[in-house]
Amino acid sequence: MAYLDDDALVLDSLPYGELHLILLLLTPSAGVVRCVLRGARGGKSPQAAATQLLSLIRVAAFQGRRAELATVRQVELKQSSFPLARDLERAAAAAVVAELLTTFCPQGEPAPRPFRLGVAALNALLEGTPPASVVAYCQLWILTLSGLMPPLEDCPLGPGDLELLVACRTLGPTELPGLPSPELARWLDRRVRSEADRPLRALDFLRAGTQARPR
Repeated sequence: MAYLDDDALVLDSLPYGELHLILLLLTPSAGVVRCVLRGARGGKSPQAAATQLLSLIRVAAFQGRRAELATVRQVELKQSSFPLARDLERAAAAAVVAELLTTFCPQGEPAPRPFRLGVAALNALLEGTPPASVVAYCQLWILTLSGLMPPLEDCPLGPGDLELLVACRTLGPTELPGLPSPELARWLDRRVRSEADRPLRALDFLRAGTQARPR
């Protein structure tokens, strides 16, 4: 990638020096991209608002032939994930979506469908869809897009769970007919963990918080 001008989802951000941020972005045209946003941590930088996890931005960036990171030239916030911070479970679900996209989308390859999946998940969480439904929807689709989802007839699940998985394949996350059962959630968790090449810490955090809540 020499020049990038595209929509992007923020998958992660890390401090870089005293004033800058390293951003991990998912774009439809170039897939996962690592870039540096200079001055984002300086004072009240307007750019900082565009670095929230899973926010949708428009980014222009350039990467030299020998550079390890692209340099952001311009960034515009299109859809902020900041409202999710008011609800710990929704914020944790957004972190799981970002983690799944980071883990299963290779760098440097176009990723239009994973990008659309991430945008659909962001909008669903902002619109009030239950976090459990959004996470299950993303788990199913990330496994499907990665070629890792077994045929539904081979899944050891009950009729209600299979019906929900079929619905995930034909409906958006805001249109699902019900919540995933605990058995389905555990099965999807095992599948993504077994296929991931690293621990899924955001998923662990979400599940620990869900189990700790009073019923």
